[in-house]
Amino acid sequence: MWRPIPWFRNTSFKRKLFVYSLLISLLPVIVTGTVLATMAAAAIQDEVNQNQQIILQEMQRQVDSFWAGLDKASIQLANHRALEQAVRLGPSGKYLDAMQELDDAIQKQRSISEFQYDVSVIFLKFGKVFSSKHGFIELNEFAYRNVIDRIPTHFRSEIIAPDTYPGQNELLFLRPVPLFSDMQGSGILVLHIQKDKLAEFAAHVPLGGNRKLYVFDEKGVVLISRTPGEIGTRPALFTGGLPRYDSAEPVETDVGGEKFQLTVRQSDYTRWTHVAMTPKKELTRQADRIQVTTFGIVLLLGAFWVLIARFGSTRMYGPVQHMLQRLLPPTREDSPAGTGNEWHALDAYVTGMLQTNELLRRQLNEQSPYLKETIVHQLLRGEINSHEAERVRQTFGFQLRGSRYAVCLLDIDDYARFQQLYRDKDRSLMIFALRKMAEEVFEERFSCASGIAMPGQLALIVGLDKGEAAAETLMLTAQKFLDISAKYFQFTVTIACSHPVVTYRDIHEAYREARDLLGYRLLYGTGQLLTPQQIVPAENRLASDIIKREKQIVTAVMQGKADEGVELLREWVRDMPQFVRHFNAALGLFAHLIGELVLYMQELALAPREVFGDDPYKRLYEMTTMNEVAEWLAGAIFPSIAERLELAHTGKQQRVAAEVIRFIHNHFDTDLSLQQLAERHHISPSQLSRMFKEETGMNFIDYLIRFRMDKAKEWLAHTEMPIKDIAERLSYTSVQNFTRVFKQYEQLPPGEYRKRFRSD
Repeated sequence: MWRPIPWFRNTSFKRKLFVYSLLISLLPVIVTGTVLATMAAAAIQDEVNQNQQIILQEMQRQVDSFWAGLDKASIQLANHRALEQAVRLGPSGKYLDAMQELDDAIQKQRSISEFQYDVSVIFLKFGKVFSSKHGFIELNEFAYRNVIDRIPTHFRSEIIAPDTYPGQNELLFLRPVPLFSDMQGSGILVLHIQKDKLAEFAAHVPLGGNRKLYVFDEKGVVLISRTPGEIGTRPALFTGGLPRYDSAEPVETDVGGEKFQLTVRQSDYTRWTHVAMTPKKELTRQADRIQVTTFGIVLLLGAFWVLIARFGSTRMYGPVQHMLQRLLPPTREDSPAGTGNEWHALDAYVTGMLQTNELLRRQLNEQSPYLKETIVHQLLRGEINSHEAERVRQTFGFQLRGSRYAVCLLDIDDYARFQQLYRDKDRSLMIFALRKMAEEVFEERFSCASGIAMPGQLALIVGLDKGEAAAETLMLTAQKFLDISAKYFQFTVTIACSHPVVTYRDIHEAYREARDLLGYRLLYGTGQLLTPQQIVPAENRLASDIIKREKQIVTAVMQGKADEGVELLREWVRDMPQFVRHFNAALGLFAHLIGELVLYMQELALAPREVFGDDPYKRLYEMTTMNEVAEWLAGAIFPSIAERLELAHTGKQQRVAAEVIRFIHNHFDTDLSLQQLAERHHISPSQLSRMFKEETGMNFIDYLIRFRMDKAKEWLAHTEMPIKDIAERLSYTSVQNFTRVFKQYEQLPPGEYRKRFRSD
């Protein structure tokens, strides 16, 4: 093993830094410069070959694109209904509409094409030709009549290079019309591309220097070149045949006493051959320039790195030493100096910090959807002030653009029927689809944040600009969502939009206003947009009183205040003749009251059937007086609901926490998530997280990781199960992730834990 000489080993660290810096910086420069200088010619040759291949590949791509565009245009035109009808009917004055449609179809196709070309349609049965350049002419006057006569009776497509026939100075592409026919076609579609257009196409390829580029067809005829005069010819250089494509290796040739290198590439799509030519003398000149430049750079870099090494050894070590003193503990007096232990400690410190940051980043990403959902709920409940809102914006990037905010509540009409229509899993999918559709529609115009306010109800906080135009746009967007949702869902949705408010803290008031607006659904019907402007107090005083009193009754009962609910109910029944004149209308109000109670009981996971029976509406409509209905509700229904609310309030949180713990113990080896368990218990993830922490004193994810680590310790101590299998059983993606988490909780790796346990 190599050991440094004594004087170097005992020298100062600053001097070692200078020597190492000098060696590390100069040796690569000297070696690299020498190698580059000796291999410059070969390197530049490879580069030129590669550049030519790149040029040829780009040319091939553009030519293939050109051919594909031409092929597509010809197929679309030949298969166009207007073209087929025009060829079948003929160019007669009786079919002016068909001729006009033919001309429109041709002009439209030419306008959208990337390449400029002319179009001719030959009416074989009528001896006529329609040209985009000359209009209608006789077939005998057509410039390429001799070409048409040589076309086979049955053909699918034909490409004719320029100058194939006398007087033909264009590239012709022919297709029969109609396109797919076993009989003799009624016409022929001809696309004309002039030589100068082909030369312009080739000019777009960046060749560089004095390179030349050709594209040959299968017969060795030049189809594309920068020189229009060469298109349609067979150059004397290739009279013996085109060079074969062989491993992209260039070949040399002599053209007029000048050496050229040829690189050949054949297209699999068109079977055309692409040839690039580069003068040999350019290669040598570039190689010489590279050699001179390389040696100059080597000298400059050598001098530069000497200065850098000197500067680093004298000045740069100071900040490093200061950093070590701040980050690492003080060095013990009996520790050996100059051993470099502080660098290992610094490395361990930085590694631990990076691992901790990565763990925190992952946990933040995993919890980000739940955090944003929680933020929305806190805004709706008025639990965030301006200071907390600024902290949320900086920490989680949660920000609504605009100077005002409005709350839109999207509530599923007849939620009881919705629950009967869809099972638990399908119900969650439909709520998710409704939420995504709402976000897509509203985010086209506004920035917004969404959250599930309660089962069957979605809350959207929308950021608005100043002015009435933004509020009007919000109403139009909400109506647009109603129209779209009516097409795709089997249930209807009512939207209530509040007045805009100015601050985050006022969003709670906007939410209360939107929630109150939903009560007017009884008067305006389902599937409607409810706005404050729509509800006019002066015109709807009695209707407002109906809804207000009904809300007061439902609120009192669902808060467990049965006596207060009974008193409000009797006042409601006593004053009901003021705003209803028929018993059936009163029964409708009672039915809506029962529906609200059933809905709230379902949201609280109570069983409405235990209170109302199998069909409460049937029993309601069997009664004959309002007092009879009121006594039934006051004497049986309200007290029963209050009793079940009291039992549910005391036991639900403990029951849910116990069920979650039991589920973790039985399914710890699967991919568990808070969202999954929340859906099982029909509550929001934030509510489940709060309930679980209040009962256990731990977050859900901490409890899950702690339980998995206990299982890992048990398997490590009492089984021979490999660590890799333990990581897989505990649903970790890799052994490294499992080892990092285990070490974080137990302060030592899994393997060391197994050894230490068994040695004890």
